[in-house]
Amino acid sequence: MNIVSAALISVSALWSILEVNSLQCYSCTEMKNNTECNQLPTVTCNSSSYCFTQVEKLMIHNLKITKRCAQSTECNAGNYNVWIASKHTSCCNGNLCNEFANGKNKVTYNAFLIMVAVLALGIFKNI
Repeated sequence: MNIVSAALISVSALWSILEVNSLQCYSCTEMKNNTECNQLPTVTCNSSSYCFTQVEKLMIHNLKITKRCAQSTECNAGNYNVWIASKHTSCCNGNLCNEFANGKNKVTYNAFLIMVAVLALGIFKNI
């Protein structure tokens, strides 16, 4: 293993450790607007927590967004989608990864760094 590959893997591992020790999540309760929710102060979760997002809709226009720290048992619990109502619950484990309230999570930096390290290994191995 060359020095560049070792450095990239070390950086990605360090980033992962830093994220685990200080997970930051957006936090709000039954907000009607995702942008307003994300403007509230964030919270710091313990290392065994996830960032939680729950979106409830009733009749399209009645929206309730809740974000907070949660344990894994609360993730994906009680989801439903019926004619006039729906509830989607999701969890993620990267800093501020519960930014979006539509079930999509942004890619975390540690996943990006690991991908870069794997690509670098492949490129430098062929040189």
